[in-house]
Amino acid sequence: MTSENARSPRALALTGVTQSALAQLLAVEHWLASGGRDDALLVPERDFSVEVGAVAAAEAAAGGRLSDDALALFAAGSATLTREYQLTMAMVGDHTAQARAAGAPRSLLAIGRAEPELFLCVQAAATASERTRLFFFSPGASPSREAIEGFLGGVIEQALDDLELSEGQWRRIRGDEFGAAFMPRLVIGAGPIQGADALPRVTHAKFGEGVVLRELSDGGEAKLEIDFGAAGRKILLARFVRAVDKAS
Repeated sequence: MTSENARSPRALALTGVTQSALAQLLAVEHWLASGGRDDALLVPERDFSVEVGAVAAAEAAAGGRLSDDALALFAAGSATLTREYQLTMAMVGDHTAQARAAGAPRSLLAIGRAEPELFLCVQAAATASERTRLFFFSPGASPSREAIEGFLGGVIEQALDDLELSEGQWRRIRGDEFGAAFMPRLVIGAGPIQGADALPRVTHAKFGEGVVLRELSDGGEAKLEIDFGAAGRKILLARFVRAVDKAS
């Protein structure tokens, strides 16, 4: 009999608060990308999924198991989570190795990383009955923890920056229909349309291999913000790096 957490194609079994909070974040991102059009305050229609093989590879690299709520963070394909926390399935192994090298307990898997050396973690042995909480680890400090919905609320505030939603808009995105519009799945052979793929990888003669966090455009020559791991984040002209072949 297939267990609830079996790695086979199925809908992810989410807690309602996680489903609702991720739907709200996706709606706010869509609204911001539209320039604040009221009719764009909705969860975009796209495939919200994570690929079974990618999950298995990430769990093997990190040495743990991801809960459905944690998998939903990847399935959402949030531009904000990808940019601010490098939250992609392909980076879980690297994040976890870096976190443990910095002193994080082996009971945690690092699913994201923000500077300066702040790791976003979950329990390494997730069970279906245990509510997923996020742990924040920095070297030299004990991990603090927060509910996923609380963390995502802060991410939404950060994304909005100085902009504000009206009371009516807040009532709308907190309604049941928004949560129902976000139905993430485990799939075989196909991944999310956007956001949860691996960040582009490049290599530099001095700093080595890194991941591209964003492209900067000021009307001149293209620049990239790149995380080189131990060498830190750098902003470089695009012509000084070359893409890493994913097949290599």
